Amino acid sequence: MLNLDFSKDFDFNSKDSFRVKIKDNNKEVLFISYLKYEGPITLQYLDNGGIISLFNYHLIIKVNNGYLDVTKLKYEDKVYTSKKFINLFGSNNLLNHYFVSIK
Repeated sequence: MLNLDFSKDFDFNSKDSFRVKIKDNNKEVLFISYLKYEGPITLQYLDNGGIISLFNYHLIIKVNNGYLDVTKLKYEDKVYTSKKFINLFGSNNLLNHYFVSIK
């Protein structure tokens, strides 16, 4: 398990899990599985770590060198698929929120 540094390029071929925090509530999240997202996105500007889209239940996050599609994550000691996480917390509550690096 590594801390994700949003200021550096992300290795999309990595098999590691990455720790981050939700900026607004300072709670830790573990990205367990992910892939490079290459589908449609909105044309808004977000800093690295921002949730840019939840299109078709994909949790799409802006990273330094592209877009990360988190498919499985751990939050508050429970493991979720992106679809379950989005359904649980609601798309309006997640859009335009940020994940930040753990220092």
